[in-house]
Amino acid sequence: MGRHRALLIGTSEYDMRGVASLPFIPGDLARLGAVLRDRGFDEVQVLAGREGGKQVSANYVNGRVIGFLRRARPGDTLFILLSGHGVHAKGRDYLVPEDIDEDTHPFESGCVAIDWREHLDDTPASQVVFLIDACREGIEPQSMGVASVRQWSRQKVSAALRRKVAYVYACSPAQLALFVRPHDLPGDPVADARPGDSFSLFSRSVSDVITAGTGLAPLTLDTFREAVQDRVTALHRAYHKAGPPQTLRVVTDIPSDSFAFLPTPPTRPHHHDDTPQDAGAAMSVGPAAPPPDPRRRTHRRVLPALALLAVLAGAAWAAVHYGGYGGDGDKDGGRDGKAVSALSTTPRPSASPSPSPSPSPSVSPSSSPPPSKSSEKSVLPTCTADSVSFAFRSAANSFAANQRPVLRITVDNRTGADCSIDLGPGKTVVTITRAGDDSRVYSTADCPEGSASQLVRVPAKGNAVRTVTWDRRPTSPSCGSASAAPAGPGTYLAEAEPPGLAKAMTSFVLEAD
Repeated sequence: MGRHRALLIGTSEYDMRGVASLPFIPGDLARLGAVLRDRGFDEVQVLAGREGGKQVSANYVNGRVIGFLRRARPGDTLFILLSGHGVHAKGRDYLVPEDIDEDTHPFESGCVAIDWREHLDDTPASQVVFLIDACREGIEPQSMGVASVRQWSRQKVSAALRRKVAYVYACSPAQLALFVRPHDLPGDPVADARPGDSFSLFSRSVSDVITAGTGLAPLTLDTFREAVQDRVTALHRAYHKAGPPQTLRVVTDIPSDSFAFLPTPPTRPHHHDDTPQDAGAAMSVGPAAPPPDPRRRTHRRVLPALALLAVLAGAAWAAVHYGGYGGDGDKDGGRDGKAVSALSTTPRPSASPSPSPSPSPSVSPSSSPPPSKSSEKSVLPTCTADSVSFAFRSAANSFAANQRPVLRITVDNRTGADCSIDLGPGKTVVTITRAGDDSRVYSTADCPEGSASQLVRVPAKGNAVRTVTWDRRPTSPSCGSASAAPAGPGTYLAEAEPPGLAKAMTSFVLEAD
């Protein structure tokens, strides 16, 4: 049986005049890499920057792509993403490498031609899909030495490659692939996005669609293109980008309505409906929720009533025994010098979204009930995927050498009844890995001090927040010995999975000195 393998290459740090750097690309690639692994890919390589501060050159990109094609096995499906600046010249498309020099003439001679035709003819892979996120804004045409920067995506597929190759471009000719800058704010709430985020509309949409498609039948190229286009359009409107949304372009000789290039997805964890969801059902730009499944109406009439009875009974019991729901303060079980976290719960006004949590780990005793002792049994119903939404985000896209990465876990209660969830370091485990080699660097469960279990009340129409600050030191399971050297510069992927809820992930970059 063929494997599914992915190669994600990003060019982001440019020195040439007129070519803006794209610092969000490493985070985009780390996120997509994690999504592809969750989807079931057998191998994912993320190449967004090189060791030792070396730039991503044309030779480097060509070598990685050619080697990737050559090492394929019969029956393999290959997924190749190229993200960076790009140009079109003399009927050919090019990726601009990081080390491009302004005196290069003709300019395209120093770029990477997106045309590995000979190597595609020779590869034993059954299918090869290129995603080209390179028709980028942030480039000054007069500096490029190319007559037409915007004439993009006129790639042709030779007859010899029939039934094998497809190109998915982030935009059509005369368009630019847009991205969200850190100062851009959406007019409406955007799922899994926060102020200060920066990302490519196309790459983020691809990640969102693949994530939302978990648990479905394999997506065909047609369905994939339509879902990504819808997501790009929604993000374009949410961030009030000028002009019409960029239009995806697919170039292939294969009937795209029967071309499935993603593996059969694993079953979506903790999803209780029997009917499959649309590819875009899990994505939202506004607060609207998907329509209820008519087969669950009876259960939804009964369950809230039972939950209400449980809450009333629990409140009476707690009033007698404890005088209220609570515990012994905001200890997170983190060891000093290892990780520091805080738990807070905040009521949410019904008329507006909840405010962003403060970057500083803090709990206000007067407004936020503390987590319960792990030895106390919660009298509240357990939060489920039907009642709460879960988000996991980095406080920033990148952290300077003297900064500690800050990660936030947020549980939002959509219902009118309180519930409880275990956000302890041993139950809602936060794991950090280095992008590209999948090496695990840190886990809150490795050596928690104190209780690894901490029940937290999530108020009705409110939220609970846990903040984890990493001191960059590696950890080892069961308090084993770990490297004393702090984690080095690069792109890192963090993930968290609370009990009973689906895993969420985020990424960040540790900058060099």
